[in-house]
Amino acid sequence: MESVIAVTERYQYLEEHRQARVFTAYREMDHTLRIGFAEELNREQRQLLDDRGFVLFGEREGTQREHRLLLMTVEEIGFSSTYGAGYFTASKQLLGHLRNLGWPIGELQTLINRSSGSKDSSIHPC
Repeated sequence: MESVIAVTERYQYLEEHRQARVFTAYREMDHTLRIGFAEELNREQRQLLDDRGFVLFGEREGTQREHRLLLMTVEEIGFSSTYGAGYFTASKQLLGHLRNLGWPIGELQTLINRSSGSKDSSIHPC
């Protein structure tokens, strides 16, 4: 029954907040992932990510609750945030977990595949 309630709450929230987005952005300079949520991922917020050196790789509609649960799950798996909540050092293992958890990672999937032959676990796309 709790599952039905959770699904219903998510559906109702997304009906009222059509612009709400969960997203993943990556900054190559220091190999940082930004796992985020925005009520509306508008032009200004996209520009702010860009100004900080992040490239948006994946996004989809989602809820703040979903974002919080994902952050808790990632930390329980053993990944620590770096600069603050939602910022993590990018690694093949973390991206694999995000993919398995259904988080939007977009083209970062190619970085997982491209770096799979590497001995080190961090992502160095160039």
